[in-house]
Parts: sequence; C-alpha cells; structure tokens
Amino acid sequence: MLNSLKKSFIFFGFLLCLGFITIWGESVEWKRSSALKNQAEDDSQSYDEESYFQDVSFYRVKDEKPVLHLDAKELSMNSASGKSLFTEPQGVAFTGNGEPVQYQARKGFLFRQENQIIFENEVQFNLETSTLVADKTTYFMDKDEIVSNGNVKTTSVSVDGKSKEDIRVWSNSAVTWPSKDKSRYEGDVRGLIKRKRVYEENIRFKAQQVDVDMVSLQIDLLEDVHLEKQQLKADSHRGEIFLENYNKKLKYFVLYDDVKVVEKVKLEKDGRVSSFERRAFGEKLEGMMSESKIILTGYPKVFQQNDVITGNKIVLRENNEVVEVDDANTNFILR
Repeated sequence: MLNSLKKSFIFFGFLLCLGFITIWGESVEWKRSSALKNQAEDDSQSYDEESYFQDVSFYRVKDEKPVLHLDAKELSMNSASGKSLFTEPQGVAFTGNGEPVQYQARKGFLFRQENQIIFENEVQFNLETSTLVADKTTYFMDKDEIVSNGNVKTTSVSVDGKSKEDIRVWSNSAVTWPSKDKSRYEGDVRGLIKRKRVYEENIRFKAQQVDVDMVSLQIDLLEDVHLEKQQLKADSHRGEIFLENYNKKLKYFVLYDDVKVVEKVKLEKDGRVSSFERRAFGEKLEGMMSESKIILTGYPKVFQQNDVITGNKIVLRENNEVVEVDDANTNFILR
C-alpha cells in the first residue's frame, strides 16, 4: 500500500508540474504576441510619418519673402520630428536683406523647428564677395549666420574696386555673416593676401583668430600673430591690416604688443651681393607698403651686425642698411 501511495503522489506531482509549464508557456506566448503587435503598430506609425521623394525642389517663404530654395536628388522627410535628410543638395539661400547665397554639398539635414540646415561633405557656399568651402556647415536661417568646421577655406575679393587683393584664408572653423560681409576664423588660421599685379608684394599671415571685414576692408589678427612680407618676418600678440591703404602713404599693417622682427637685408655693391640678418623689438610696428619701410615705437631696439640701436622711434627700410633714429632731442641716421 505504501508503494501505491508513493506512485500516486509521483503521478499527481507530474500532472501539477505539467500544468504550470503549460500556463507559463501560454503567458510567454501572449507577451511575445503583444510585443510583436505593438512593434508592428509603431513601425506602421513611423512608416506613415516618413515620406520619400526623388528629384525634388523645396521652397521656403516667410512673410512673403523667399528664404530657401533647395534642389536634391533624394529627400526623406519625417513629419513628426520635423527633420529631413537629402542628398546632392544645391540651391539658393536668401539673407535677411534678400541677397542670394548659392550653395551645394553631398548631403544635408533640414531641421524645420530650429530653422537650420546642416550641409556635409564637399560643402561650397558662393557669397557676394567670397567663396567658402568646408567639410561641414550649419546655416542658421533666422540668424543669417553660417558656421563652418573642418578644412575651412575662403577666397574673398573686393566688388567695389577699392581693393586690388585676393584674400585667401584657411582655418579649423569659421563663422560667416553674409549680409554683413564679415567672417571670423578660429584655430590655426593661415592667410595670404595676393595682389593682382605680379610685381606687387604679397603678404602671408597666421593667428589663432582672424576677423575679415570686406565692407571696411580691414583684417584683425589676435593671438600668436605672425606676418611675412618678402624678407621680413614679424611676430606679435595683435595686428591689423588695412587693405585699402596699399598704395597710399598710410599704414598698411600694424602689429601691437611684444613685437619681434627678423629681416634678411640684401645689399648689392660693385656687382657683389652681401646679406646680413637684422633683428628688432618694440611695442608697436607700422608698415608702409608704398614706401617699403616699417616704423618701430614703444622702446624700440635694433640689433644690426655689431650695432645695438635704441631710440623713441626707429625707421627701417627694405634692403637698406640705413637706420633712421628719432631719439628725444636728436634725429640721426646710422649706416
């Protein structure tokens, strides 16, 4: 009888375990089915919110004025997020004062709520006086502002005939205000001012921050400033270049704060060419392009061959060993 009870207990225990397993299996299957159903509903909803187009033209108007015209090969638009993705975009953006800005890139993103467009890969903007290229740019439509990052390069020219230079600038990043015709460059900025006439001198510059204003035709340099003009190299903490003054008897460039100058002076006498290095220091340097001279003030000091020259104001001329010194009560010339 004990064996019979034992067998009955084992049998009913088996049936009980089997019932639990069946109930658990149905519960898991029901949860899985519910999850699949919810996922299908979400996918269906997302699918309904996504719109895809080919060879599209997109227009944006505000207050009856054009803001943006965009042509693209492909356009994917999400009505819920307000984000659009497009490929091979090109078109025209209009500044606050209605000036057209042409652009093109490999791909881009439009954020309608934020009023901004991000362009990536081989980005190019054609502004009124300059051409801008970069790896990535963000155009803020409501601010009339373009922020560029990665291999930034611009080439600018004057449109009113006042300046005869091409200004080329390379940097890590830049901010451009098209309607103001101004740009700010930051991060290892390098630049070249190239004169249109072959025989006129070019100028190279470097700084950590450079502001270019094509309306006032002025370039401002800040931090780790370096300037090169033929055989002259100069360093300082701050500088200015006045593009309109090239052929005038006015200062063309000015350097401020802890100015250091190194110049290689070449002399020709009786058919023989000799050279020496001239070093100079001061608090301010003014460069006169039309007269090929620089003026040092602020406790200036010049080291030339075996001479050490000091004064209130010192004038150095290009490829000329003559040093003009203004020293309080006396003016004299050293050779």
